[in-house]
Amino acid sequence: MASFTRLGQYDAVKLTQWVGLVRLPDGTVLEVLPKTHERPGARHAPGSLARSRAVLLRMLAATDERFRVAPPAALDAAKMPLLEVVLRYALEGIRVGVRRGVPHAYVGVQEERAGLRGRLDLPRQVRQPGHRAHLLHVAFDEFLPDRPETRLVRLAVERAAQLTVVPDTRRLARELLHALDGVPPSRAVGADFSAWRLERGHAHFEPLRPLCEMLLRDLNPLVGGTQATAHALLFDMNRVYEAYVAVRLRREHPEWRIETQVADRALGVAGGAAAFRLRPDLLITLPSGEVIVADTKWKRLNPHAAPTYDVQNADAYQMLAYSEVFQASQTRRQLHLLYPRLPDLPESLPPIELIGGRELHLTLLNLEGDAPGRMSSSGMLLPEDRLAAGERLSLLLDLQSD
Repeated sequence: MASFTRLGQYDAVKLTQWVGLVRLPDGTVLEVLPKTHERPGARHAPGSLARSRAVLLRMLAATDERFRVAPPAALDAAKMPLLEVVLRYALEGIRVGVRRGVPHAYVGVQEERAGLRGRLDLPRQVRQPGHRAHLLHVAFDEFLPDRPETRLVRLAVERAAQLTVVPDTRRLARELLHALDGVPPSRAVGADFSAWRLERGHAHFEPLRPLCEMLLRDLNPLVGGTQATAHALLFDMNRVYEAYVAVRLRREHPEWRIETQVADRALGVAGGAAAFRLRPDLLITLPSGEVIVADTKWKRLNPHAAPTYDVQNADAYQMLAYSEVFQASQTRRQLHLLYPRLPDLPESLPPIELIGGRELHLTLLNLEGDAPGRMSSSGMLLPEDRLAAGERLSLLLDLQSD
């Protein structure tokens, strides 16, 4: 994931395929944004950071449950520091859960009071000194919002309020703290997470757990003795990209059966056990029964290396192995490598003919627009202005047609 390198005269750490936040113990936040959708050197172009944030947030909103509740439309998340965006997403998600009701539980209370409530605690009462004989030791159960889940949520909101510098986010945090007024913050985070148990009537609070973990663990540097640990909220873009493509396909084509990471087949057998297991990113079964194998590649194609555009040999070999196992009974064998679209690549990339009548399509996916265009059976992504009126937009369309 991370490797040490040199940047000019300085030591540096290079993160490969990972993006997100690294928060150092002194409060410094390092922001790592995706750039595979851009050409090298484009990071300094106007609007580059905003575009990269927008790409990341669009993909996370589709694939990560912690980012399903979007901030208000008036908030331009793409232009905000990523830390502030994460905090706002977390608080918006917590607000949804709190509005539907804060879980309560019966908590045992022992106290000394003038009147009887609940049951009299006789062992303590008989030891009562004479000058306090007018007071009763009682024990009773009270229905309170003080429970592990609510304590963690309270602490998470307090944590977000400390980290944010955006007035609207601070205001939202104050509103949530007011709604959680009767809840003490967690004093034992690990123990409270272990004790997280929600009854059926409180299922709406369950999505708040990953939000609390994000705020209290991922973004919370721990300092013990003389050692400090920098915590990070990082996303593996290989997995995010694969999940994003699968989500979009299922949304646009509910009639297709789309499986991810199918690992029940292998290239061979050794000693009676499967050898060289295969695991394609996407296995698409069309209503006709035709199977299409696709792999997502969070990589840049090289526009100056036509006709293969620097597709790695290992990727081509891998797709050939997938086809041999998953498409053995088919006469038409479509294989797709799905890459992020780059501005200087041709609109049409011709398929690569492989042995056995197979076609390897290099498919380009537009990650920067809400309407990404479509992929035809030839494997190219068609631009929006070439779509017929009323035609559906999707990532992959008409794969089953010639």
